[in-house]
Amino acid sequence: MSDEKKVSDAYLRWAQVEADDRSPRYAEWARGVGNDAVLCAAIAELEPVKRQPNLLFAAARFEGVPLQPWADVRDMFAGSWNTIRSTMLARMTQTNEARRMATLLPAIAHLRGPIALVEVGASAGLCLYPDRWRYRFGAGKYVGDAGLPLLETEASPSTPLPDRLPSIAWRGGLDLQPLDPDEPDTRAWLEALVWPDATGGVDGVRVDRVRTAIAIARRERAHLRRGDLSTDTRALVEEAAQQAPTVVVWHSAVLAYVPAFERAAFADLMGQLPVTWVANEGATLEIGPPAPWAQPGDFVLRRDAQPLAITDPHGGSITWIDDIPR
Repeated sequence: MSDEKKVSDAYLRWAQVEADDRSPRYAEWARGVGNDAVLCAAIAELEPVKRQPNLLFAAARFEGVPLQPWADVRDMFAGSWNTIRSTMLARMTQTNEARRMATLLPAIAHLRGPIALVEVGASAGLCLYPDRWRYRFGAGKYVGDAGLPLLETEASPSTPLPDRLPSIAWRGGLDLQPLDPDEPDTRAWLEALVWPDATGGVDGVRVDRVRTAIAIARRERAHLRRGDLSTDTRALVEEAAQQAPTVVVWHSAVLAYVPAFERAAFADLMGQLPVTWVANEGATLEIGPPAPWAQPGDFVLRRDAQPLAITDPHGGSITWIDDIPR
């Protein structure tokens, strides 16, 4: 199969599996790209990790392409391709969706005492502040002080909700290209990565959440490091272990961008280190026992490789394993 055909198939599949139920505008754009031989050929010249729809669409928006129907923007993609391509080469998909913390938190609800929190693929570190938000897990199910900004997710009945916010003594992150919360380009890039809403326009709720999360990260800086999760996680965990008796390593929507052999090596490392490992990744990624009840497009929440729940990729829901129809 030619690279152009691979790109076309990937974009058409992404439209169906990832975007149709979440963002009709991006589904339309992905089908537009997938059925456009010229654009598929241009994208095929990039290395595979740079061909992602998320990256292309964020780069296009970063460079001024508006959220309009595909027929109105197709020529902008083609006419600005060199600029868009440069942004794709210089940047990475780094969606820093703070609401994912609401679906990660039940996996550490049982932990007590101070925690040193480590995130791999941390981007700007916006998901390193689970103690700086309030949570609503459904009607009347709140955790955290009413004065804190709110993250909402729909939790199934068996989900073990925390009875208090975690005590985070230290927070550190690892990323190939860590983003500085103080840099204006960081905000612009993270906002460009926010998917359009159901109407096809800017998702103002998510954009506001990005801005709130950046403000939190600017007030209380995390220890962000430039590094590769395959080679540099051990050293960051060792640093974290000096700060608190319990170390949690967590991540969400990161391992899809890592080759399969590196994913396997990372899973092995997590099994060796004295940490609680919380992974919230795509259902198709093999990083532990299978989760046959997960559907394409689902994320699977795992603790120490064991599947616990399925989650919405952007943090909108969590369904605990006991509540999943079989």
